[in-house]
Amino acid sequence: MKNQDEHIEINADEGDVKSSTHHQRKKVPSVSKFIAFLAVVVGIFVLIVNNSVNVDLLVAKISSLDSLYSKLKYQNDSLQAEVRKLSSAERITKIASTKLGLVFSDKSLQAIELDRSLLEKAEKKDAEDSARAYR
Repeated sequence: MKNQDEHIEINADEGDVKSSTHHQRKKVPSVSKFIAFLAVVVGIFVLIVNNSVNVDLLVAKISSLDSLYSKLKYQNDSLQAEVRKLSSAERITKIASTKLGLVFSDKSLQAIELDRSLLEKAEKKDAEDSARAYR
């Protein structure tokens, strides 16, 4: 017979006798509940540690990128200063006269006015001529 408890109730006033059968529920052993709880706690702990490690890796990467940015910015600023130095008019004039033997003309400079529409027409004609040459 299964685990059953039989209860008998007697009502003294009415003389009735009642009988009922209750089934006992099987309880989940407390060890299983503990293991399930422990698995949930361990899972949460693993997620927290994983998240913490990922954050630490991202912080290290950001720090590395900041350092690289600073180095590249310094290098870029140095190169821009060198470009300004190398392209200065005084330097170019000095090299042109000493190394290349160029001299300034004694003639006075004359201002020339250019009509933009004529320039555009000449460029258009040049483009058309180039296109015909490739055909």
